Amino acid sequence: MAEKATLNLLFDLDDTLIHCNKYFDLVIDQFAELMLTWFASFPLSKEDLKKTQLELDLAGIRVEGFAADRFPESFGETYDHYSALYGRPSDADERKRVVELGYTVYDSEFELYPDVVATLERLKKDGHVISLYTGGDEKIQRRKAEKVNLAPFFEGRIFVAQHKNSEALARILTETGFDRSRTWMIGNSLRTDIAPAIECGIGAMYIPPLSNWAFDLVEVTLGETDRLLKLESIAQVPDAVAGILAR
Repeated sequence: MAEKATLNLLFDLDDTLIHCNKYFDLVIDQFAELMLTWFASFPLSKEDLKKTQLELDLAGIRVEGFAADRFPESFGETYDHYSALYGRPSDADERKRVVELGYTVYDSEFELYPDVVATLERLKKDGHVISLYTGGDEKIQRRKAEKVNLAPFFEGRIFVAQHKNSEALARILTETGFDRSRTWMIGNSLRTDIAPAIECGIGAMYIPPLSNWAFDLVEVTLGETDRLLKLESIAQVPDAVAGILAR
């Protein structure tokens, strides 16, 4: 009897399997409100605050990757920026408070996207090898997966990269020994999920996120491939996999 054909499936975590951006947005709003209270006597708007925080955060990510302290420290950098701009004396306790506020995002009760559990259960039942490949701090990302009870699906195959790019993905593919012709990446980011997958010669399923982050709103040039699918939701992955195997 012929062995059943299966695939190696790498899933992104944030805004592919779980909601993420909306929790960061909530904390950014709290930060902006606090700053507006402290800087009430200056011509500072919420929109300017958010724009500056985003610019500083993205600048740091380009250098540090998705380090755990990058997002919280962007609050401190924004506080420093406006303190210097308006000549308002910087207060160490205030700066500490905004940085600590930034860290609270990692304690959010992250929520699964619809149909995630049913999708992973079906794929696992069909014998596919399911792995998690996400960007960020390893301890934080593993804790997220555990909080939403997804870790058991991956059976220890949880890979976290601080710089999520083609080099990091290539290392994982080498480490696992996955056959690239039978391996697919599923994610919401053209920049960190889809482009690296194509560069590494594996398949890619792109699921546009429910909310966009400026880091991903860049023009991405994708190489030539016949192994790129665009899906509307995570629930479509099992049928897409079946279609791939039926070719």
